[in-house]
Amino acid sequence: MKNIRITKPVMISCFFAGCLEMYDFVIFGFLAPVIHANYLSFLDESTGLIIAYLLFAVGFVCRPIGAIIFGHIGDKYGRKKALVISMSLMGTASLALSLLPKYNDIGVTACYLIALIRIIQGISVGGEYSGAAIYAIEHTNKANIGAVGSTVLAGTTLGVLLATFISNILENPNLPEYSWRFAFLLGFGLAIIGYFIRRNLEESPLFFRNNIKPKENPLIYGLKKFKKQFIGAVLLSGANNANYYFALVFIPNYFKTQVDASIEFNNWMLACFMLALEPTFGWLSDKWGRNKVLIIICLLLGIYNLFFLDLLIFNLGSIFGIGLIILSAILLSISVATVNIFVLEIFPVKCRYSCGALSYSIGAAIFGGTTPLVCSLIMENIGSQPIYFGSYIALVSFLGALGGLLVLKSSKKSVILAEAY
Repeated sequence: MKNIRITKPVMISCFFAGCLEMYDFVIFGFLAPVIHANYLSFLDESTGLIIAYLLFAVGFVCRPIGAIIFGHIGDKYGRKKALVISMSLMGTASLALSLLPKYNDIGVTACYLIALIRIIQGISVGGEYSGAAIYAIEHTNKANIGAVGSTVLAGTTLGVLLATFISNILENPNLPEYSWRFAFLLGFGLAIIGYFIRRNLEESPLFFRNNIKPKENPLIYGLKKFKKQFIGAVLLSGANNANYYFALVFIPNYFKTQVDASIEFNNWMLACFMLALEPTFGWLSDKWGRNKVLIIICLLLGIYNLFFLDLLIFNLGSIFGIGLIILSAILLSISVATVNIFVLEIFPVKCRYSCGALSYSIGAAIFGGTTPLVCSLIMENIGSQPIYFGSYIALVSFLGALGGLLVLKSSKKSVILAEAY
C-alpha cells in the first residue's frame, strides 16, 4: 500500500463527480420557494415551505436504502460499478424534475411524482457520497487519507456553491417563469459528463488487490463485528450533516422569509471559505490525528450554534458579522475533513462501502436532511427566535461528540486501521 499514489485523473474525476452529484441533490433545497409556487400553490406560504422541506428530507430518508444497495455492489463487485450506476440514477432523476408538469397541469399527481423523484435522488446519493471518498482514499496510502479524502469532499461543497449560484440567478424576476427548469436540466447535463468520467476509471487498488468477495453479506459482517463503531459513526455523521445543512440550506431561506428579503445571508462567502479550507484541514488531520479533533469540533459547533444566528442577525454586513461567517466556515471545514473521513476509515475494506455509507446515510437522514424541516416546525410551533434552532443543532452536535467517544472507547483506532489496510 505504501507505493500507491493517487493519480491526477482519479483525483480530478472524484472531485468533480462529487460536485455534480451534490449539485443535483441540493439544488432542490435552494429552490424550495419555487417548488412551493409551482407544485404547492394550493397551500399558504408557511405550510408550503414546510412541505417543500419535507420533500427535501425525503431524499435524505432514502439515502440509507441507497447505501445498502450500492454498498453491497461496491463491496461485492467493485467501487467503480457502484459509482457509475449511482451517477446514472441521479442524472435520470434530474431530467425528470426538469420536465415535470406543474400542479396547475396535472394536480396533486405532481406532488407524488416529486416525492418519487426525491426517493430516486436519495437512493443515488446514498451510494455516491461516501463511495467517492472511499474510492479516492483507496488510491493512496494511510498517511495521506485525510488530504485526499477531504479534497474529494470539497468537490461536494463546490456543488453546493454551484447550486447557490444557479438558484440566485434564477431568482431574477426578469427571467421567464419557466427558467427554474434549467437548474435541473443543467444537473442532467452534468450527470452525463460525470457518467463518462466514471466509466473510464480503474478499480480501487485495495479492492482489486484483495479481490474480497466474502461469502457472508458485507453489511451483516460489519454490523456483527463493529456494532459500537457503527452507532458512533451514525451520531458523528448526524452532527456533521445537521450543522452543514443548517448553515447552507436553512439559514439562507430563513433570512429571505423571516428576517428581511432584501438582506441576504452570505453563504457565498461561507461556501467559498469551506471549499478552500477543507483540503487544508484534511491534510492537518493526517498530522494531528482525526480522533483527537472530531470530539472537540462537535462540542465547539454545539456551543457556537447556540449564539451564532442571533449574533449574525444583529451584525450582518459588519466586520463582526463577516468574522462570524468565517468562523463558521472554519468549524464546518474541520468537521467535514475529520468526521467524514473517520467514519469510513474505521471499517475494513471488505465492509467499508456497506458500513461506511450506511452509517453516514443514517446520520444524514435522521439529523441532516431533516434539519430545515425540523427548524421550520420549531418556527411554526414554538417561535422564530434563533435560540430555538441553535439549541436543536447544539443538541445534535453534543450527540455527535458522544458518538466519537463511543468509537474511541470501543476499540483502539490503530487496530481497526491495521485491519482496514
